[in-house]
Order: sequence, then C-alpha cells, then structure tokens
Amino acid sequence: MAGQSTEGVWKLERGTVSGPPSDPAWRDDTEDLTYSNPFGQEMERVWFDGKVVFAIELGEVDVDLERVKVAQEYQVVFEVELDGGGKPVREPERVDGQFNIYDSVPGMDKYSPLWQFNYVVVPRDYEPNSLRSEDDCLGSGYSILRSTVVEN
Repeated sequence: MAGQSTEGVWKLERGTVSGPPSDPAWRDDTEDLTYSNPFGQEMERVWFDGKVVFAIELGEVDVDLERVKVAQEYQVVFEVELDGGGKPVREPERVDGQFNIYDSVPGMDKYSPLWQFNYVVVPRDYEPNSLRSEDDCLGSGYSILRSTVVEN
C-alpha cells in the first residue's frame, strides 16, 4: 500500500467499499452495511481491536482535557516533536499506509466522539499496519507521546 491514499471519500454499500484502493485481506468478517455520504465527507479507515472500522473526522477542537471526556487515538509515526503545551512543533512524519488506531467504538463506556492523539514513534523498518489495536501499541515497547491534540 506504500504510496497509496488510505483516506478520502468512501462509499460503503452492502459491505463493499468503493473509493480509494482497498486491500481485501483486511476485509475479513465485514458486516453487510450500506452507507450514504451525500455531503462527500472524508471517511478514513482506522483500526479497532484488530478490525478495520470507518470514521469521519470533523476537525481539531480545543478542550479542557481535565473536564471533557475524550477517547484515545494512536497515530503511528517515524518522528514527532511536541511543544510545552503538547502540540506538534511541525507536522508529524506519519508511516505511509498505516491506519490510525482507536481505543473504543460507540457503545463502549470509554467511547467519546472526541479523540486525543497519542503518537507511537516507530523505527524506519516498521511494517505498516503491524500495530492494529491499543493493546498492540501499549505492549509494543515503542515510545508513545500523548499530545493535547483533540479531533472530533
């Protein structure tokens, strides 16, 4: 998948994805779903517990992390530097083809539509999509930097 876009405008119809290229090997145990996207919102694929789920990002928001419930999202990167306020100094260097990873989905107690970014810093020989769950990230031994970046 190197060099291919993993995000964009997607349409799901009865479990079949149309849009940017998809890898059928990751489509085990799909649900028969029809999704309509009349506003052309960008849909991304993310990992949750080793399964690919679909999400729509609505942009960054500033929240008081002491008062607002957030879920955790992991972004696998080769390099990131955070400032004193927990924001990236520059755009993190993402691993091409790697999907982000969610810690929860709707219906779980820890779920929130607001996602706090955690950057998982991996070596250059990392194989994209080797990490597919929060447990994979936490047990990987890789450095994880918690940011104050929150997306809806």
